[in-house]
Amino acid sequence: MSQTYTVEVPDLTYFTRQVLCREGCPVRTDSGAYVQAVAEGRYEDAYIIARAPNPFASICGRVCAAPCEAKCRRGALDATVSIRALKRFVCEKFGVESDQFDLDRVYPALRDPNRDRIGGGRKVAVIGAGPAGLSCAHELALLGFSATVFEAHDVAGGMLVLGVPEYRLPREIIQAEIKAIESLGVEIRLGQKLGREFLLEDLKRQGYEAIFIGIGAHKSRELAIEGVQLDGVLRAIDFLLNINLGYRVTLGRKVVVIGGGNVAFDVARSVLRQTEKLAGMSEAELRGALHQAASALEQLTAREPEAPDEVRLALDVAREAIRKGVPEVHMYCLENVDEIPAAREEIEEAEREGIRLHTRFGPKRVLGEDGKVRGIELIKASRVFDENRRFSPSFIEGSEEIVDCDTVVLAIGQSADLAWIKPEDNLKLTPRGALQTDPQTMATSRPDIFAGGDVAFGPRIIITAVAEGQKAARSITKFLTGRVPAEPQRARVTVYNPDQYRMKPDYEKLARHSPPTLPLDRRIGIAEVEKGYPEPAAVEQAVRCLKCHISPVFDGDKCILCGGCADVCPEFCLRLVDVASLRGDEKLQSAFVARYGRMPEPGEHGAIIKDETRCIRCGLCAARCPTGAVMMERIELLPV
Repeated sequence: MSQTYTVEVPDLTYFTRQVLCREGCPVRTDSGAYVQAVAEGRYEDAYIIARAPNPFASICGRVCAAPCEAKCRRGALDATVSIRALKRFVCEKFGVESDQFDLDRVYPALRDPNRDRIGGGRKVAVIGAGPAGLSCAHELALLGFSATVFEAHDVAGGMLVLGVPEYRLPREIIQAEIKAIESLGVEIRLGQKLGREFLLEDLKRQGYEAIFIGIGAHKSRELAIEGVQLDGVLRAIDFLLNINLGYRVTLGRKVVVIGGGNVAFDVARSVLRQTEKLAGMSEAELRGALHQAASALEQLTAREPEAPDEVRLALDVAREAIRKGVPEVHMYCLENVDEIPAAREEIEEAEREGIRLHTRFGPKRVLGEDGKVRGIELIKASRVFDENRRFSPSFIEGSEEIVDCDTVVLAIGQSADLAWIKPEDNLKLTPRGALQTDPQTMATSRPDIFAGGDVAFGPRIIITAVAEGQKAARSITKFLTGRVPAEPQRARVTVYNPDQYRMKPDYEKLARHSPPTLPLDRRIGIAEVEKGYPEPAAVEQAVRCLKCHISPVFDGDKCILCGGCADVCPEFCLRLVDVASLRGDEKLQSAFVARYGRMPEPGEHGAIIKDETRCIRCGLCAARCPTGAVMMERIELLPV
C-alpha cells in the first residue's frame, strides 16, 4: 500500500496556531513578537506586547513557570528561547520598576474620554488580592466597572508576597505592579477577611452586584503519620508566610524538607537564608568580613610573601563561622529526578547552594523526644504513579532509614480555607474540597458569584491564575450587562521579498545561555539571586527565536514542482508527493474539486507538503525557487 499523508489546508487560523509560545501562554501573550522586537532593538514595543495581556508582566519576568517556553519550537532544535528572562529585560527598561513606565502607552484607549465603558461604574467585589483577584479587578477596571478588592492580610499580593521568597521576587516590584492596577481606579481594602470582617451577604447589602472569590489556598495539607504534632514540625505555607512577613523562625542545625514541588524548594532555599547571628555578627557581616579578608590576602601576597599564612588562618576562621551559621538542609521526595514537579532551574540552583536532594523516599513517621523533633523515619518508594499515571505510591518494606534532624518542614500541597461558607451562601464544593467552578466561565453554583485561582482549582502557576481572573471578569461583564467583551483583532500580512528576507547569521547555531546569577557567597538574606541579561546578551538570546509568525507560502499556479525548495531545505521539512496520497477534512476535498474539478487519481498531480515542526524559517526555499512561487509571509493578529 502506498504511503498516505494527513495534511491540513492552511488558513489564517492555521498560521496563527503555529506561534506555539503564544498558544502555550494562558493569557495568550505574543511571546514570539516581543522576543523578535528585542532582537530588533524595539524595546518599548516589546514591553507593550508583553504587558498588554498581563498586568503582572514584571513579576512574570522573574518567577513565571513559563509555559510558553515549554511550547517553544526551538527546543526541538537544541534548547528553547529564554522567553521569561527576555520579558524581564524589557520590563526593567519600560516596566513598573523603571522611570519609563506609562500605562497609557500600554492601553491607548485609556486616553480617550469617549471610550466605551461597558461596566458603567457598576460595583463588583473581589475577595483576595492575589494574582487571580488583582487580574480580575484590573480587567474589570479596564471595562469600566467599579472594583473593590478585599484582602485578609495587611499587605496585598497574596502568595506573591506571602509565599514567593524575596530572593526570587523583590517586594518593591510587586507593590509597583499593584500600584499600577490601583491607578485604574481599583480600591484595595486590607485586613478584611471573609468570614471575619464580613460575609457574602454583607457585600450584597452594600450594593455589590457580583463577587469574584480568589482567596487562594493558604492551608498546608496535613500528613497522616505519627509525630506530626511534635514541636519542630512545620508546614511549608506557614513557614514561608512567617519569614516573608519578617519573622525569624528557629530551625536548629539540621532541617529536613518533605516534598519536591516549587514550594518545597522555596522552603529549602529560604532555610539557608534563615541563619542565626554568631559572635554578634549577622551572616551578611560575616560574609563581608570574608571578602575583606580575601582582598587583604591578595594585597599582602603582593607585598609580603610571609604574611599570607596568617590571613589564611583568619579566612579559615571566618569560613568556619559561616558554616556553623548555615543550617544543613536535606530534601526528601517521592519522585525521581525526572519526575520532580519543580522547575529544573530551581533544582539546579538549590543543589548549587548546598541543599542535598534525596529522591524516591517517603516519610513514615516523625521521631521525638520530650515533645520535640529529634529525627524522621523514611522509607524507599518503588514507584510514585501507576500504569495510568495516577498518583499511587508504593514502598519497599524493610528499606526504612532514620535521619536525625531538628526541624521537619512538610511541603506536600495546599488547600483552601472554606470555613466561611454558610448553607445560605448556596455554594457547592468539589469532592476534593475546592469551590465548585466552571473552568470555562469561572461561574460557581451561584449565578452572581465567580471564582478562580487556587481556591477553585488547587495550586496554580501565577500566569494561570491571572488568566482565570481575566476570564472571570469577562463572565461578570456578560452576567451584569449581557454584553460579551470581545477583543476585536485584525490580521496583518507582511510579504517579504525573497532576495531581501534574511535571518541573522548563524542564528541556528546560537546556544541558550541562562541569565547571570549572584555568586554563591553573596546569596544572603533577600539578595535577588537571578539577574537580568545585559543588553548584548539579551539581543543575542532573542535572535535565537525561529520567528514562527513567518512561514513560506506556496503559490500553486507558479510552482513547477522542480523540487528545488525541498533540495535546499536544511531541515528536510519539505517533500514532493502525489496529490492522491493526501488525506484531510472536507476543506481539503473542496480544494481538490475547486482546483481539479474532481478528486484526483493517483499519478495525476503532485503536491508539496511541509512539516511545520521542523521549519526554522531560514527562507532558503523562497530564495531557491526559480519561479517566485514561494514567498516568506508574516501573519500577525493585531488589536483593532
